Amino acid sequence: MVLEKAYAKINLTLEVLNKDERNYHIVNTIMVPINIYDEIELEKYHEILIVDNNIKDNIMYKAASLFFSTYNINGGVKIKYKKNIPLEAGLAGGSSDAAAVLRGLRKLYKPEISDSELEHLCSFLGSDVAFFIKTKIAKCSHYGEIVNPLNININKIKLLLIKPSFGLSTKKVYENYEYEFKDRHNNEENIINALENNDIELLNNNIFNDLNKASLLLSSELRYLYTRLSINNKVHISGSGPTMFILNPSNEDINNIKDILPEDTYIKLTTLL
Repeated sequence: MVLEKAYAKINLTLEVLNKDERNYHIVNTIMVPINIYDEIELEKYHEILIVDNNIKDNIMYKAASLFFSTYNINGGVKIKYKKNIPLEAGLAGGSSDAAAVLRGLRKLYKPEISDSELEHLCSFLGSDVAFFIKTKIAKCSHYGEIVNPLNININKIKLLLIKPSFGLSTKKVYENYEYEFKDRHNNEENIINALENNDIELLNNNIFNDLNKASLLLSSELRYLYTRLSINNKVHISGSGPTMFILNPSNEDINNIKDILPEDTYIKLTTLL
């Protein structure tokens, strides 16, 4: 039996460029894992079985099927999981689960497979999946599947995650996005410098997400919460949303934030990894 932790991520930068010939947006993003994770348990089995959710379009099922077919393995896996990452949150929980399945199957069946080989498989599963093979801060490009790890030792910077009870469709957010031709190079350099020097103010002032406007226009509920929270806090949105995050909040900040939010809002204090 193998146990894998499937960590969530946030985007410290998300630059969204024009569409390519395949009608997909090209992106540049710095992603960093955070200390919230789904728990994945795998053991050898005679078929692919995801306990309590054996749906064949489940991304964990797809990941397992791809692994066995790619390496011509006559075997299977039983997968048990505990879901701790909120769904439809912009935190890439599904992508991380898929990568955790690939990592676990490598341990169970073919330990000699390299990270690069697994990352290649990830490209058939989704744009964020490859990031979670190493699960380390990285700059990701193209559709997000080209992963270049950054050699930075990050202090355990606190962040408060705020996930409203509703979700947002990534597809619809991208459909509402309009490229504004902004130069983001200085922001990226400043963020790397801020992380290396634990400069929270510099980090806060340079985090950006080109999808913010599209996400806020798509949801009046998100727009209302974001506006209320922004009165006294520097608020960021991860990915296509709707999860927001605030860096290094004080206990007083957290209590004031809780007073603003509906009771069914997911709130979690965690850290960057």
